[in-house]
Amino acid sequence: MSNYLSFIRDKLISSQEQKIPQLVILGLEGSGKSSVVSRLIYGTISDGQPPQVTCYINITYGKSVITVLEADEETARESPYFQDILGKIDGIVFVIDGQSLRHIEASFEYIFSLFDKIPQSTSILFLANKTDLPDSVPFPDLLQDPAFQVIMDDINRSVSIYPVSIKTGENFYTAFDWIISRMTGRTPLREEVNPKRVIILQEGGVPAFDHTFDKSIEEHDSTLLGGLISALNIMASTIFESESVMDVVKLGVIKMVIRKMGPWSIVLFVDRDDSESKAQSLAEEILNAFIE
Repeated sequence: MSNYLSFIRDKLISSQEQKIPQLVILGLEGSGKSSVVSRLIYGTISDGQPPQVTCYINITYGKSVITVLEADEETARESPYFQDILGKIDGIVFVIDGQSLRHIEASFEYIFSLFDKIPQSTSILFLANKTDLPDSVPFPDLLQDPAFQVIMDDINRSVSIYPVSIKTGENFYTAFDWIISRMTGRTPLREEVNPKRVIILQEGGVPAFDHTFDKSIEEHDSTLLGGLISALNIMASTIFESESVMDVVKLGVIKMVIRKMGPWSIVLFVDRDDSESKAQSLAEEILNAFIE
């Protein structure tokens, strides 16, 4: 492991020379940190995903290329190589397991064990994960936790926290927009997203709104609607039984972004090559505006 971490450290130094921003993902086992990396790479996650010990990869987020390093608890706490890496990184994401007060306390204990090794110039994003669980700790309660108050009182640090569900994607991209903008100094999602059509469904899949932005999509109607019906059938147990869902389905030159919030679902059709994260954020904004 020490040889591998030494290799990663050398790669990070190379990334710094190329001015590629570097981000570390940290969290206790089961917190969802490996799912963060999966969602950043693929736009989705899979059930039963095995935890990573250490993962190093370059990803594209909007127009920015960033280096992402995920490390397990033992590596982060004990490896001198990793301690050296922490001192040079541009941004850190701590995934807090919000399923219970016990998990939150363990998360903060882990955070404080590393905090003095993180330069004050490093931006820190906290993801209060598992908001999709019915018995998760309410976000306002977490904000009042004395441990978190200590962190927020450090006015010399750039820190933010978002309640998220990494599983469903809720608030995920909004949170990462913040950390990427701090690391790069620019708004991360600048690509064009070309909405073709939007369909909003009530509970049970009953259409409530259907609008076409681009008439050229009508020539693909049979393919798109057939693909939508097929996707809804495959995902029926997830979409119609879960409170919150985010997924992406590609159909030829078009892709569908499917987002469910409570009894409402939205299907946003965009160009296949459009920014997936931007399209997901747009779908969420449209659905929120419609519900309000």
